[in-house]
Amino acid sequence: MQKFNVEFAKLNIEINCNYDYTKRFCRNYLAENKADFSISVSEAEVEEEVASSPYNPRPDYAESICVYREIAKQLPLFNRMVFHGAVISYNGKGYLFTAPSGTGKTTHISLWKKYVEGVDIVNGDKPILFVDGKTVEAFATPYAGKEGFQNGKSVPLAGLCLIKRGEVNGIRRVKPGEILSEIMNQVFMPYEAETVVKTLDLLDAIFKNIPAYILECDISENAVKASFEALTGESYGGKNEN
Repeated sequence: MQKFNVEFAKLNIEINCNYDYTKRFCRNYLAENKADFSISVSEAEVEEEVASSPYNPRPDYAESICVYREIAKQLPLFNRMVFHGAVISYNGKGYLFTAPSGTGKTTHISLWKKYVEGVDIVNGDKPILFVDGKTVEAFATPYAGKEGFQNGKSVPLAGLCLIKRGEVNGIRRVKPGEILSEIMNQVFMPYEAETVVKTLDLLDAIFKNIPAYILECDISENAVKASFEALTGESYGGKNEN
């Protein structure tokens, strides 16, 4: 049995698991402070993950998925949640792009990185959001998608953007109710009643304090221009390649 601590989103978490893959995977987040909570993953849970996945993962990789799921179940008790999305930072502010898998969020943040000076990718797939009063802070984790986009840092969120494919690039600010059902599909929802209620409260706080947008776009620089100007309030100038 492997036992080690990680620090995710300013929380110290003790992990008990069977394989050493997860410890190596989380090597940049290892910690030694007293744990805020502990999670364990059994061999039976790993076997179930392998059997239920259409990708036929190796047991050690499947265990790492189980580990993050168990962590995500506890996070709402600490005003945190796992969100399926990609977070970038620019001028000290964070912008979260979310969409169903395969829609293009990774492509869009890569275009920001390509065309906008000073952009960094905080996390490319499953950041942790920490709601602290009126502030929402997005944290990197090693669970960052197949590209591994993450920088080990955090950034206060200044915008949340739902991406949809479109032939014409356009973005508009929306009321929470307009995208609530789609956003709910991108939030990890725990099973216990207490954490379900807490998750919904956190989502409500995010919508109250972070402006939300729908971006319809292709995969061009014009898509970056549209989202950049709406989210940052700045005029788009592109990156100086000289």
